[in-house]
Amino acid sequence: MKKIALTVLLVAVFVLPAAAADKKIDIVAKGGLYASPYLNLNNNIFDVDLGYTLGAEVFWFKWEKTALGLGYEHLFKTDIENSGQKISMNNVYLALKYRWLTFEDKEIDSVYLLGQAGFSLADIDYIEAKNLAGICLGGGIGIESKWLIVEVLYTLANWVITDNDAGYTRGFLYSLKLNLGCRFSI
Repeated sequence: MKKIALTVLLVAVFVLPAAAADKKIDIVAKGGLYASPYLNLNNNIFDVDLGYTLGAEVFWFKWEKTALGLGYEHLFKTDIENSGQKISMNNVYLALKYRWLTFEDKEIDSVYLLGQAGFSLADIDYIEAKNLAGICLGGGIGIESKWLIVEVLYTLANWVITDNDAGYTRGFLYSLKLNLGCRFSI
């Protein structure tokens, strides 16, 4: 799974700029906060403490208001409440960004809708599972103001669990997510 994610990322780094030579490209660096995360292991729900993320996205505006993108996000180790155990996650995803509302000569440049779908790798200490492979999905709304972006997303990660003593077969992490970042255009 790591090899697939790395291959997709490398292809995007080399192919996307060449294909987009005549179009606008946005690069976004952002940090986030998983505001209310829950871990679901076979319908056993565990609260998770606030989680912090760092990530980056590259968007290619192929059409006037719509961009295709590629992103990466890392969720730093965060506590699974009342267990002393931790969870961490890496996501590589494709994104679609639609500038829903645009403004001329205003403080806010645009309001956009964002969708994400991709691969997720997780480590869950609670069940002693490393490199769990699965999918990640996200959707929400954001605001662009000059170089600043602010986003609110609902995210879901879903993993298949194969080896653990507790007999869990499925894992989900779902949360409301808040992002703050910098946007650069080339």
